[in-house]
Amino acid sequence: MLKFAFLINTPGQTPDTYSKVYENAESYNLVAGTPDMDAAKDFVKKLADDGYTLLNLCGDFDDEITAQMQELAGPDVKIRHADYLPEQLAKVEALPEFSRYGIVIVMRGVETPEDVIIDGPELYTHAIFVKDQEQANAAAKKLADEGMHDIELCSWFDKERTESVIEAVGGACPVGTCGEL
Repeated sequence: MLKFAFLINTPGQTPDTYSKVYENAESYNLVAGTPDMDAAKDFVKKLADDGYTLLNLCGDFDDEITAQMQELAGPDVKIRHADYLPEQLAKVEALPEFSRYGIVIVMRGVETPEDVIIDGPELYTHAIFVKDQEQANAAAKKLADEGMHDIELCSWFDKERTESVIEAVGGACPVGTCGEL
């Protein structure tokens, strides 16, 4: 069974106070917040020790911190952080507010989209687990229609798949990916 986690930088929150699990027959999935980069590194080490093999990080994590986490987790764990195409990054940097965050994750064992919502005092996160591009595009459109300030995608989304999602949301909000751009 695949063990996957998507980590979010959420100052003032911990994985104990800001997390949800979605599980199916083929995968165990955790969406969790950590209060800062040092706590995130500690949590990544714990996840690696607990058998997680795929970790995605929100766009607050850069190449340097991701490399440090990779070293802590070891070679059996794949870690990727969200990044943006230039025009999408400009939209992120221009956001006047960031309190509604959407995530789309393509995952093994999903047939119909599955919603995971974490409603914290400063950040509302809505993750949707889907099985393919078609469901991903519809999920991203749903998140954009709900007024998400930003949407980030799991590492399944390469440049072409990410561009398809960007088109699906029609410029309503910026879209980044943990996949290869």
